[in-house]
Amino acid sequence: MTQYITSSPGSDSLPPACPVLGLPLGNITKNSAAQESRGFQVDPLTGEIHNTSEKNPKLARAERFALQATARSILGKAHRTSKCMGRKAPLQEIEILKSKEHGKAHYKGLYVCARLWCCPVCAAKISERRRVELVGALSSARSQGLTVKLLTLTVPHGMGDDVNDLLSGIKNAWKATSSNRAGKSLRKLLGVKGTIRALEVTYGQNGFHPHLHVLLFLEHNSTNLTVESLFAPLWQNACTKAGLPRPSDRHGCRVDDGSKAAAYASKWGLESEMTKSHTKRGKEGGMTPWDFLRVVLDDGPDCAKYRALFKIYTEAFHGERQLHWSVGLKDLLEVGHASDEELAIADQDNSYTLARLVTPEWRAIMHARAQATVLDVAEERPEELPDLIAGLYRRHRAYLARKQKAD
Repeated sequence: MTQYITSSPGSDSLPPACPVLGLPLGNITKNSAAQESRGFQVDPLTGEIHNTSEKNPKLARAERFALQATARSILGKAHRTSKCMGRKAPLQEIEILKSKEHGKAHYKGLYVCARLWCCPVCAAKISERRRVELVGALSSARSQGLTVKLLTLTVPHGMGDDVNDLLSGIKNAWKATSSNRAGKSLRKLLGVKGTIRALEVTYGQNGFHPHLHVLLFLEHNSTNLTVESLFAPLWQNACTKAGLPRPSDRHGCRVDDGSKAAAYASKWGLESEMTKSHTKRGKEGGMTPWDFLRVVLDDGPDCAKYRALFKIYTEAFHGERQLHWSVGLKDLLEVGHASDEELAIADQDNSYTLARLVTPEWRAIMHARAQATVLDVAEERPEELPDLIAGLYRRHRAYLARKQKAD
């Protein structure tokens, strides 16, 4: 039977600190972003992001809400992400739900933007569900006797390069590897049944560095060296014809076997890090776009620079797909065709309602920046939810009263 804990204003006590994290309400998200060490490194030559440690899931969630608020401040009120998780969805109630299977709490009934490139909260939902698709695809491929290779493709870049030109050139170059005569012959030789292309981007001393990771599904079990030696010159030629610099012999094309492909896919969308592109600052100045938000959130040096870089990145990647499946591959591997929007709003199975919120209560939670705190309490001590929400509501009303009096 569904459990309801009605949250209604009326409690006279507000917990002075987050019951789960032990930090003052309203400061939790910013403090967590600064306190938690992220063990990720970005290779400055290839743009590869390496995971060297795990991260506290609750702090990761708190950081996502904090980074989302930072993105709102950069992108402005007119941007779709600025409305995400801030407004009630039409004809829906705002609810706090908890999964029976995983014990994770989440919100329902809020507007979502489904912009995985610029919204940390939506990126977490979409990327986790894409990860599940990838894991299923790899399992299906193995059952059909296909070999999977992970192909990493990069191009040289410099600080003066326009990220839009780099993106356009990379997409054109990749298209050429499957459409020209040499590309078609190579795919036939290797027995390529399909590909999944992932777009990633980092930023370093040479500016933006967009690059591709491609899962190759092959009928034949060729060695990594064979695939690399055949694909590297094809990629180099396609890039030069697309107006890009010639990729290096050492870093332009790299091939790893199926175990690396499976490990790579399984990292996408983990609770600790939404996808590999949503990671902490790397070594030797390597950064990711999410790092731009972290610098602004922490009021770090050159905030204006990183606010501008995040806007440039957001505009450049607008409309791009994170994952691109070749025609027919999803059907071959029996994977669904859900869009990012559908994944962002999809509810978790076997969830039950802990609380229903009216709009003023949600505004109070937003004002206190307590979205993550409320979910933490919902997971650990749901019986405290009514007092917590009531206290936040009362505090917000007092704030509004003071503001009205001052005006």
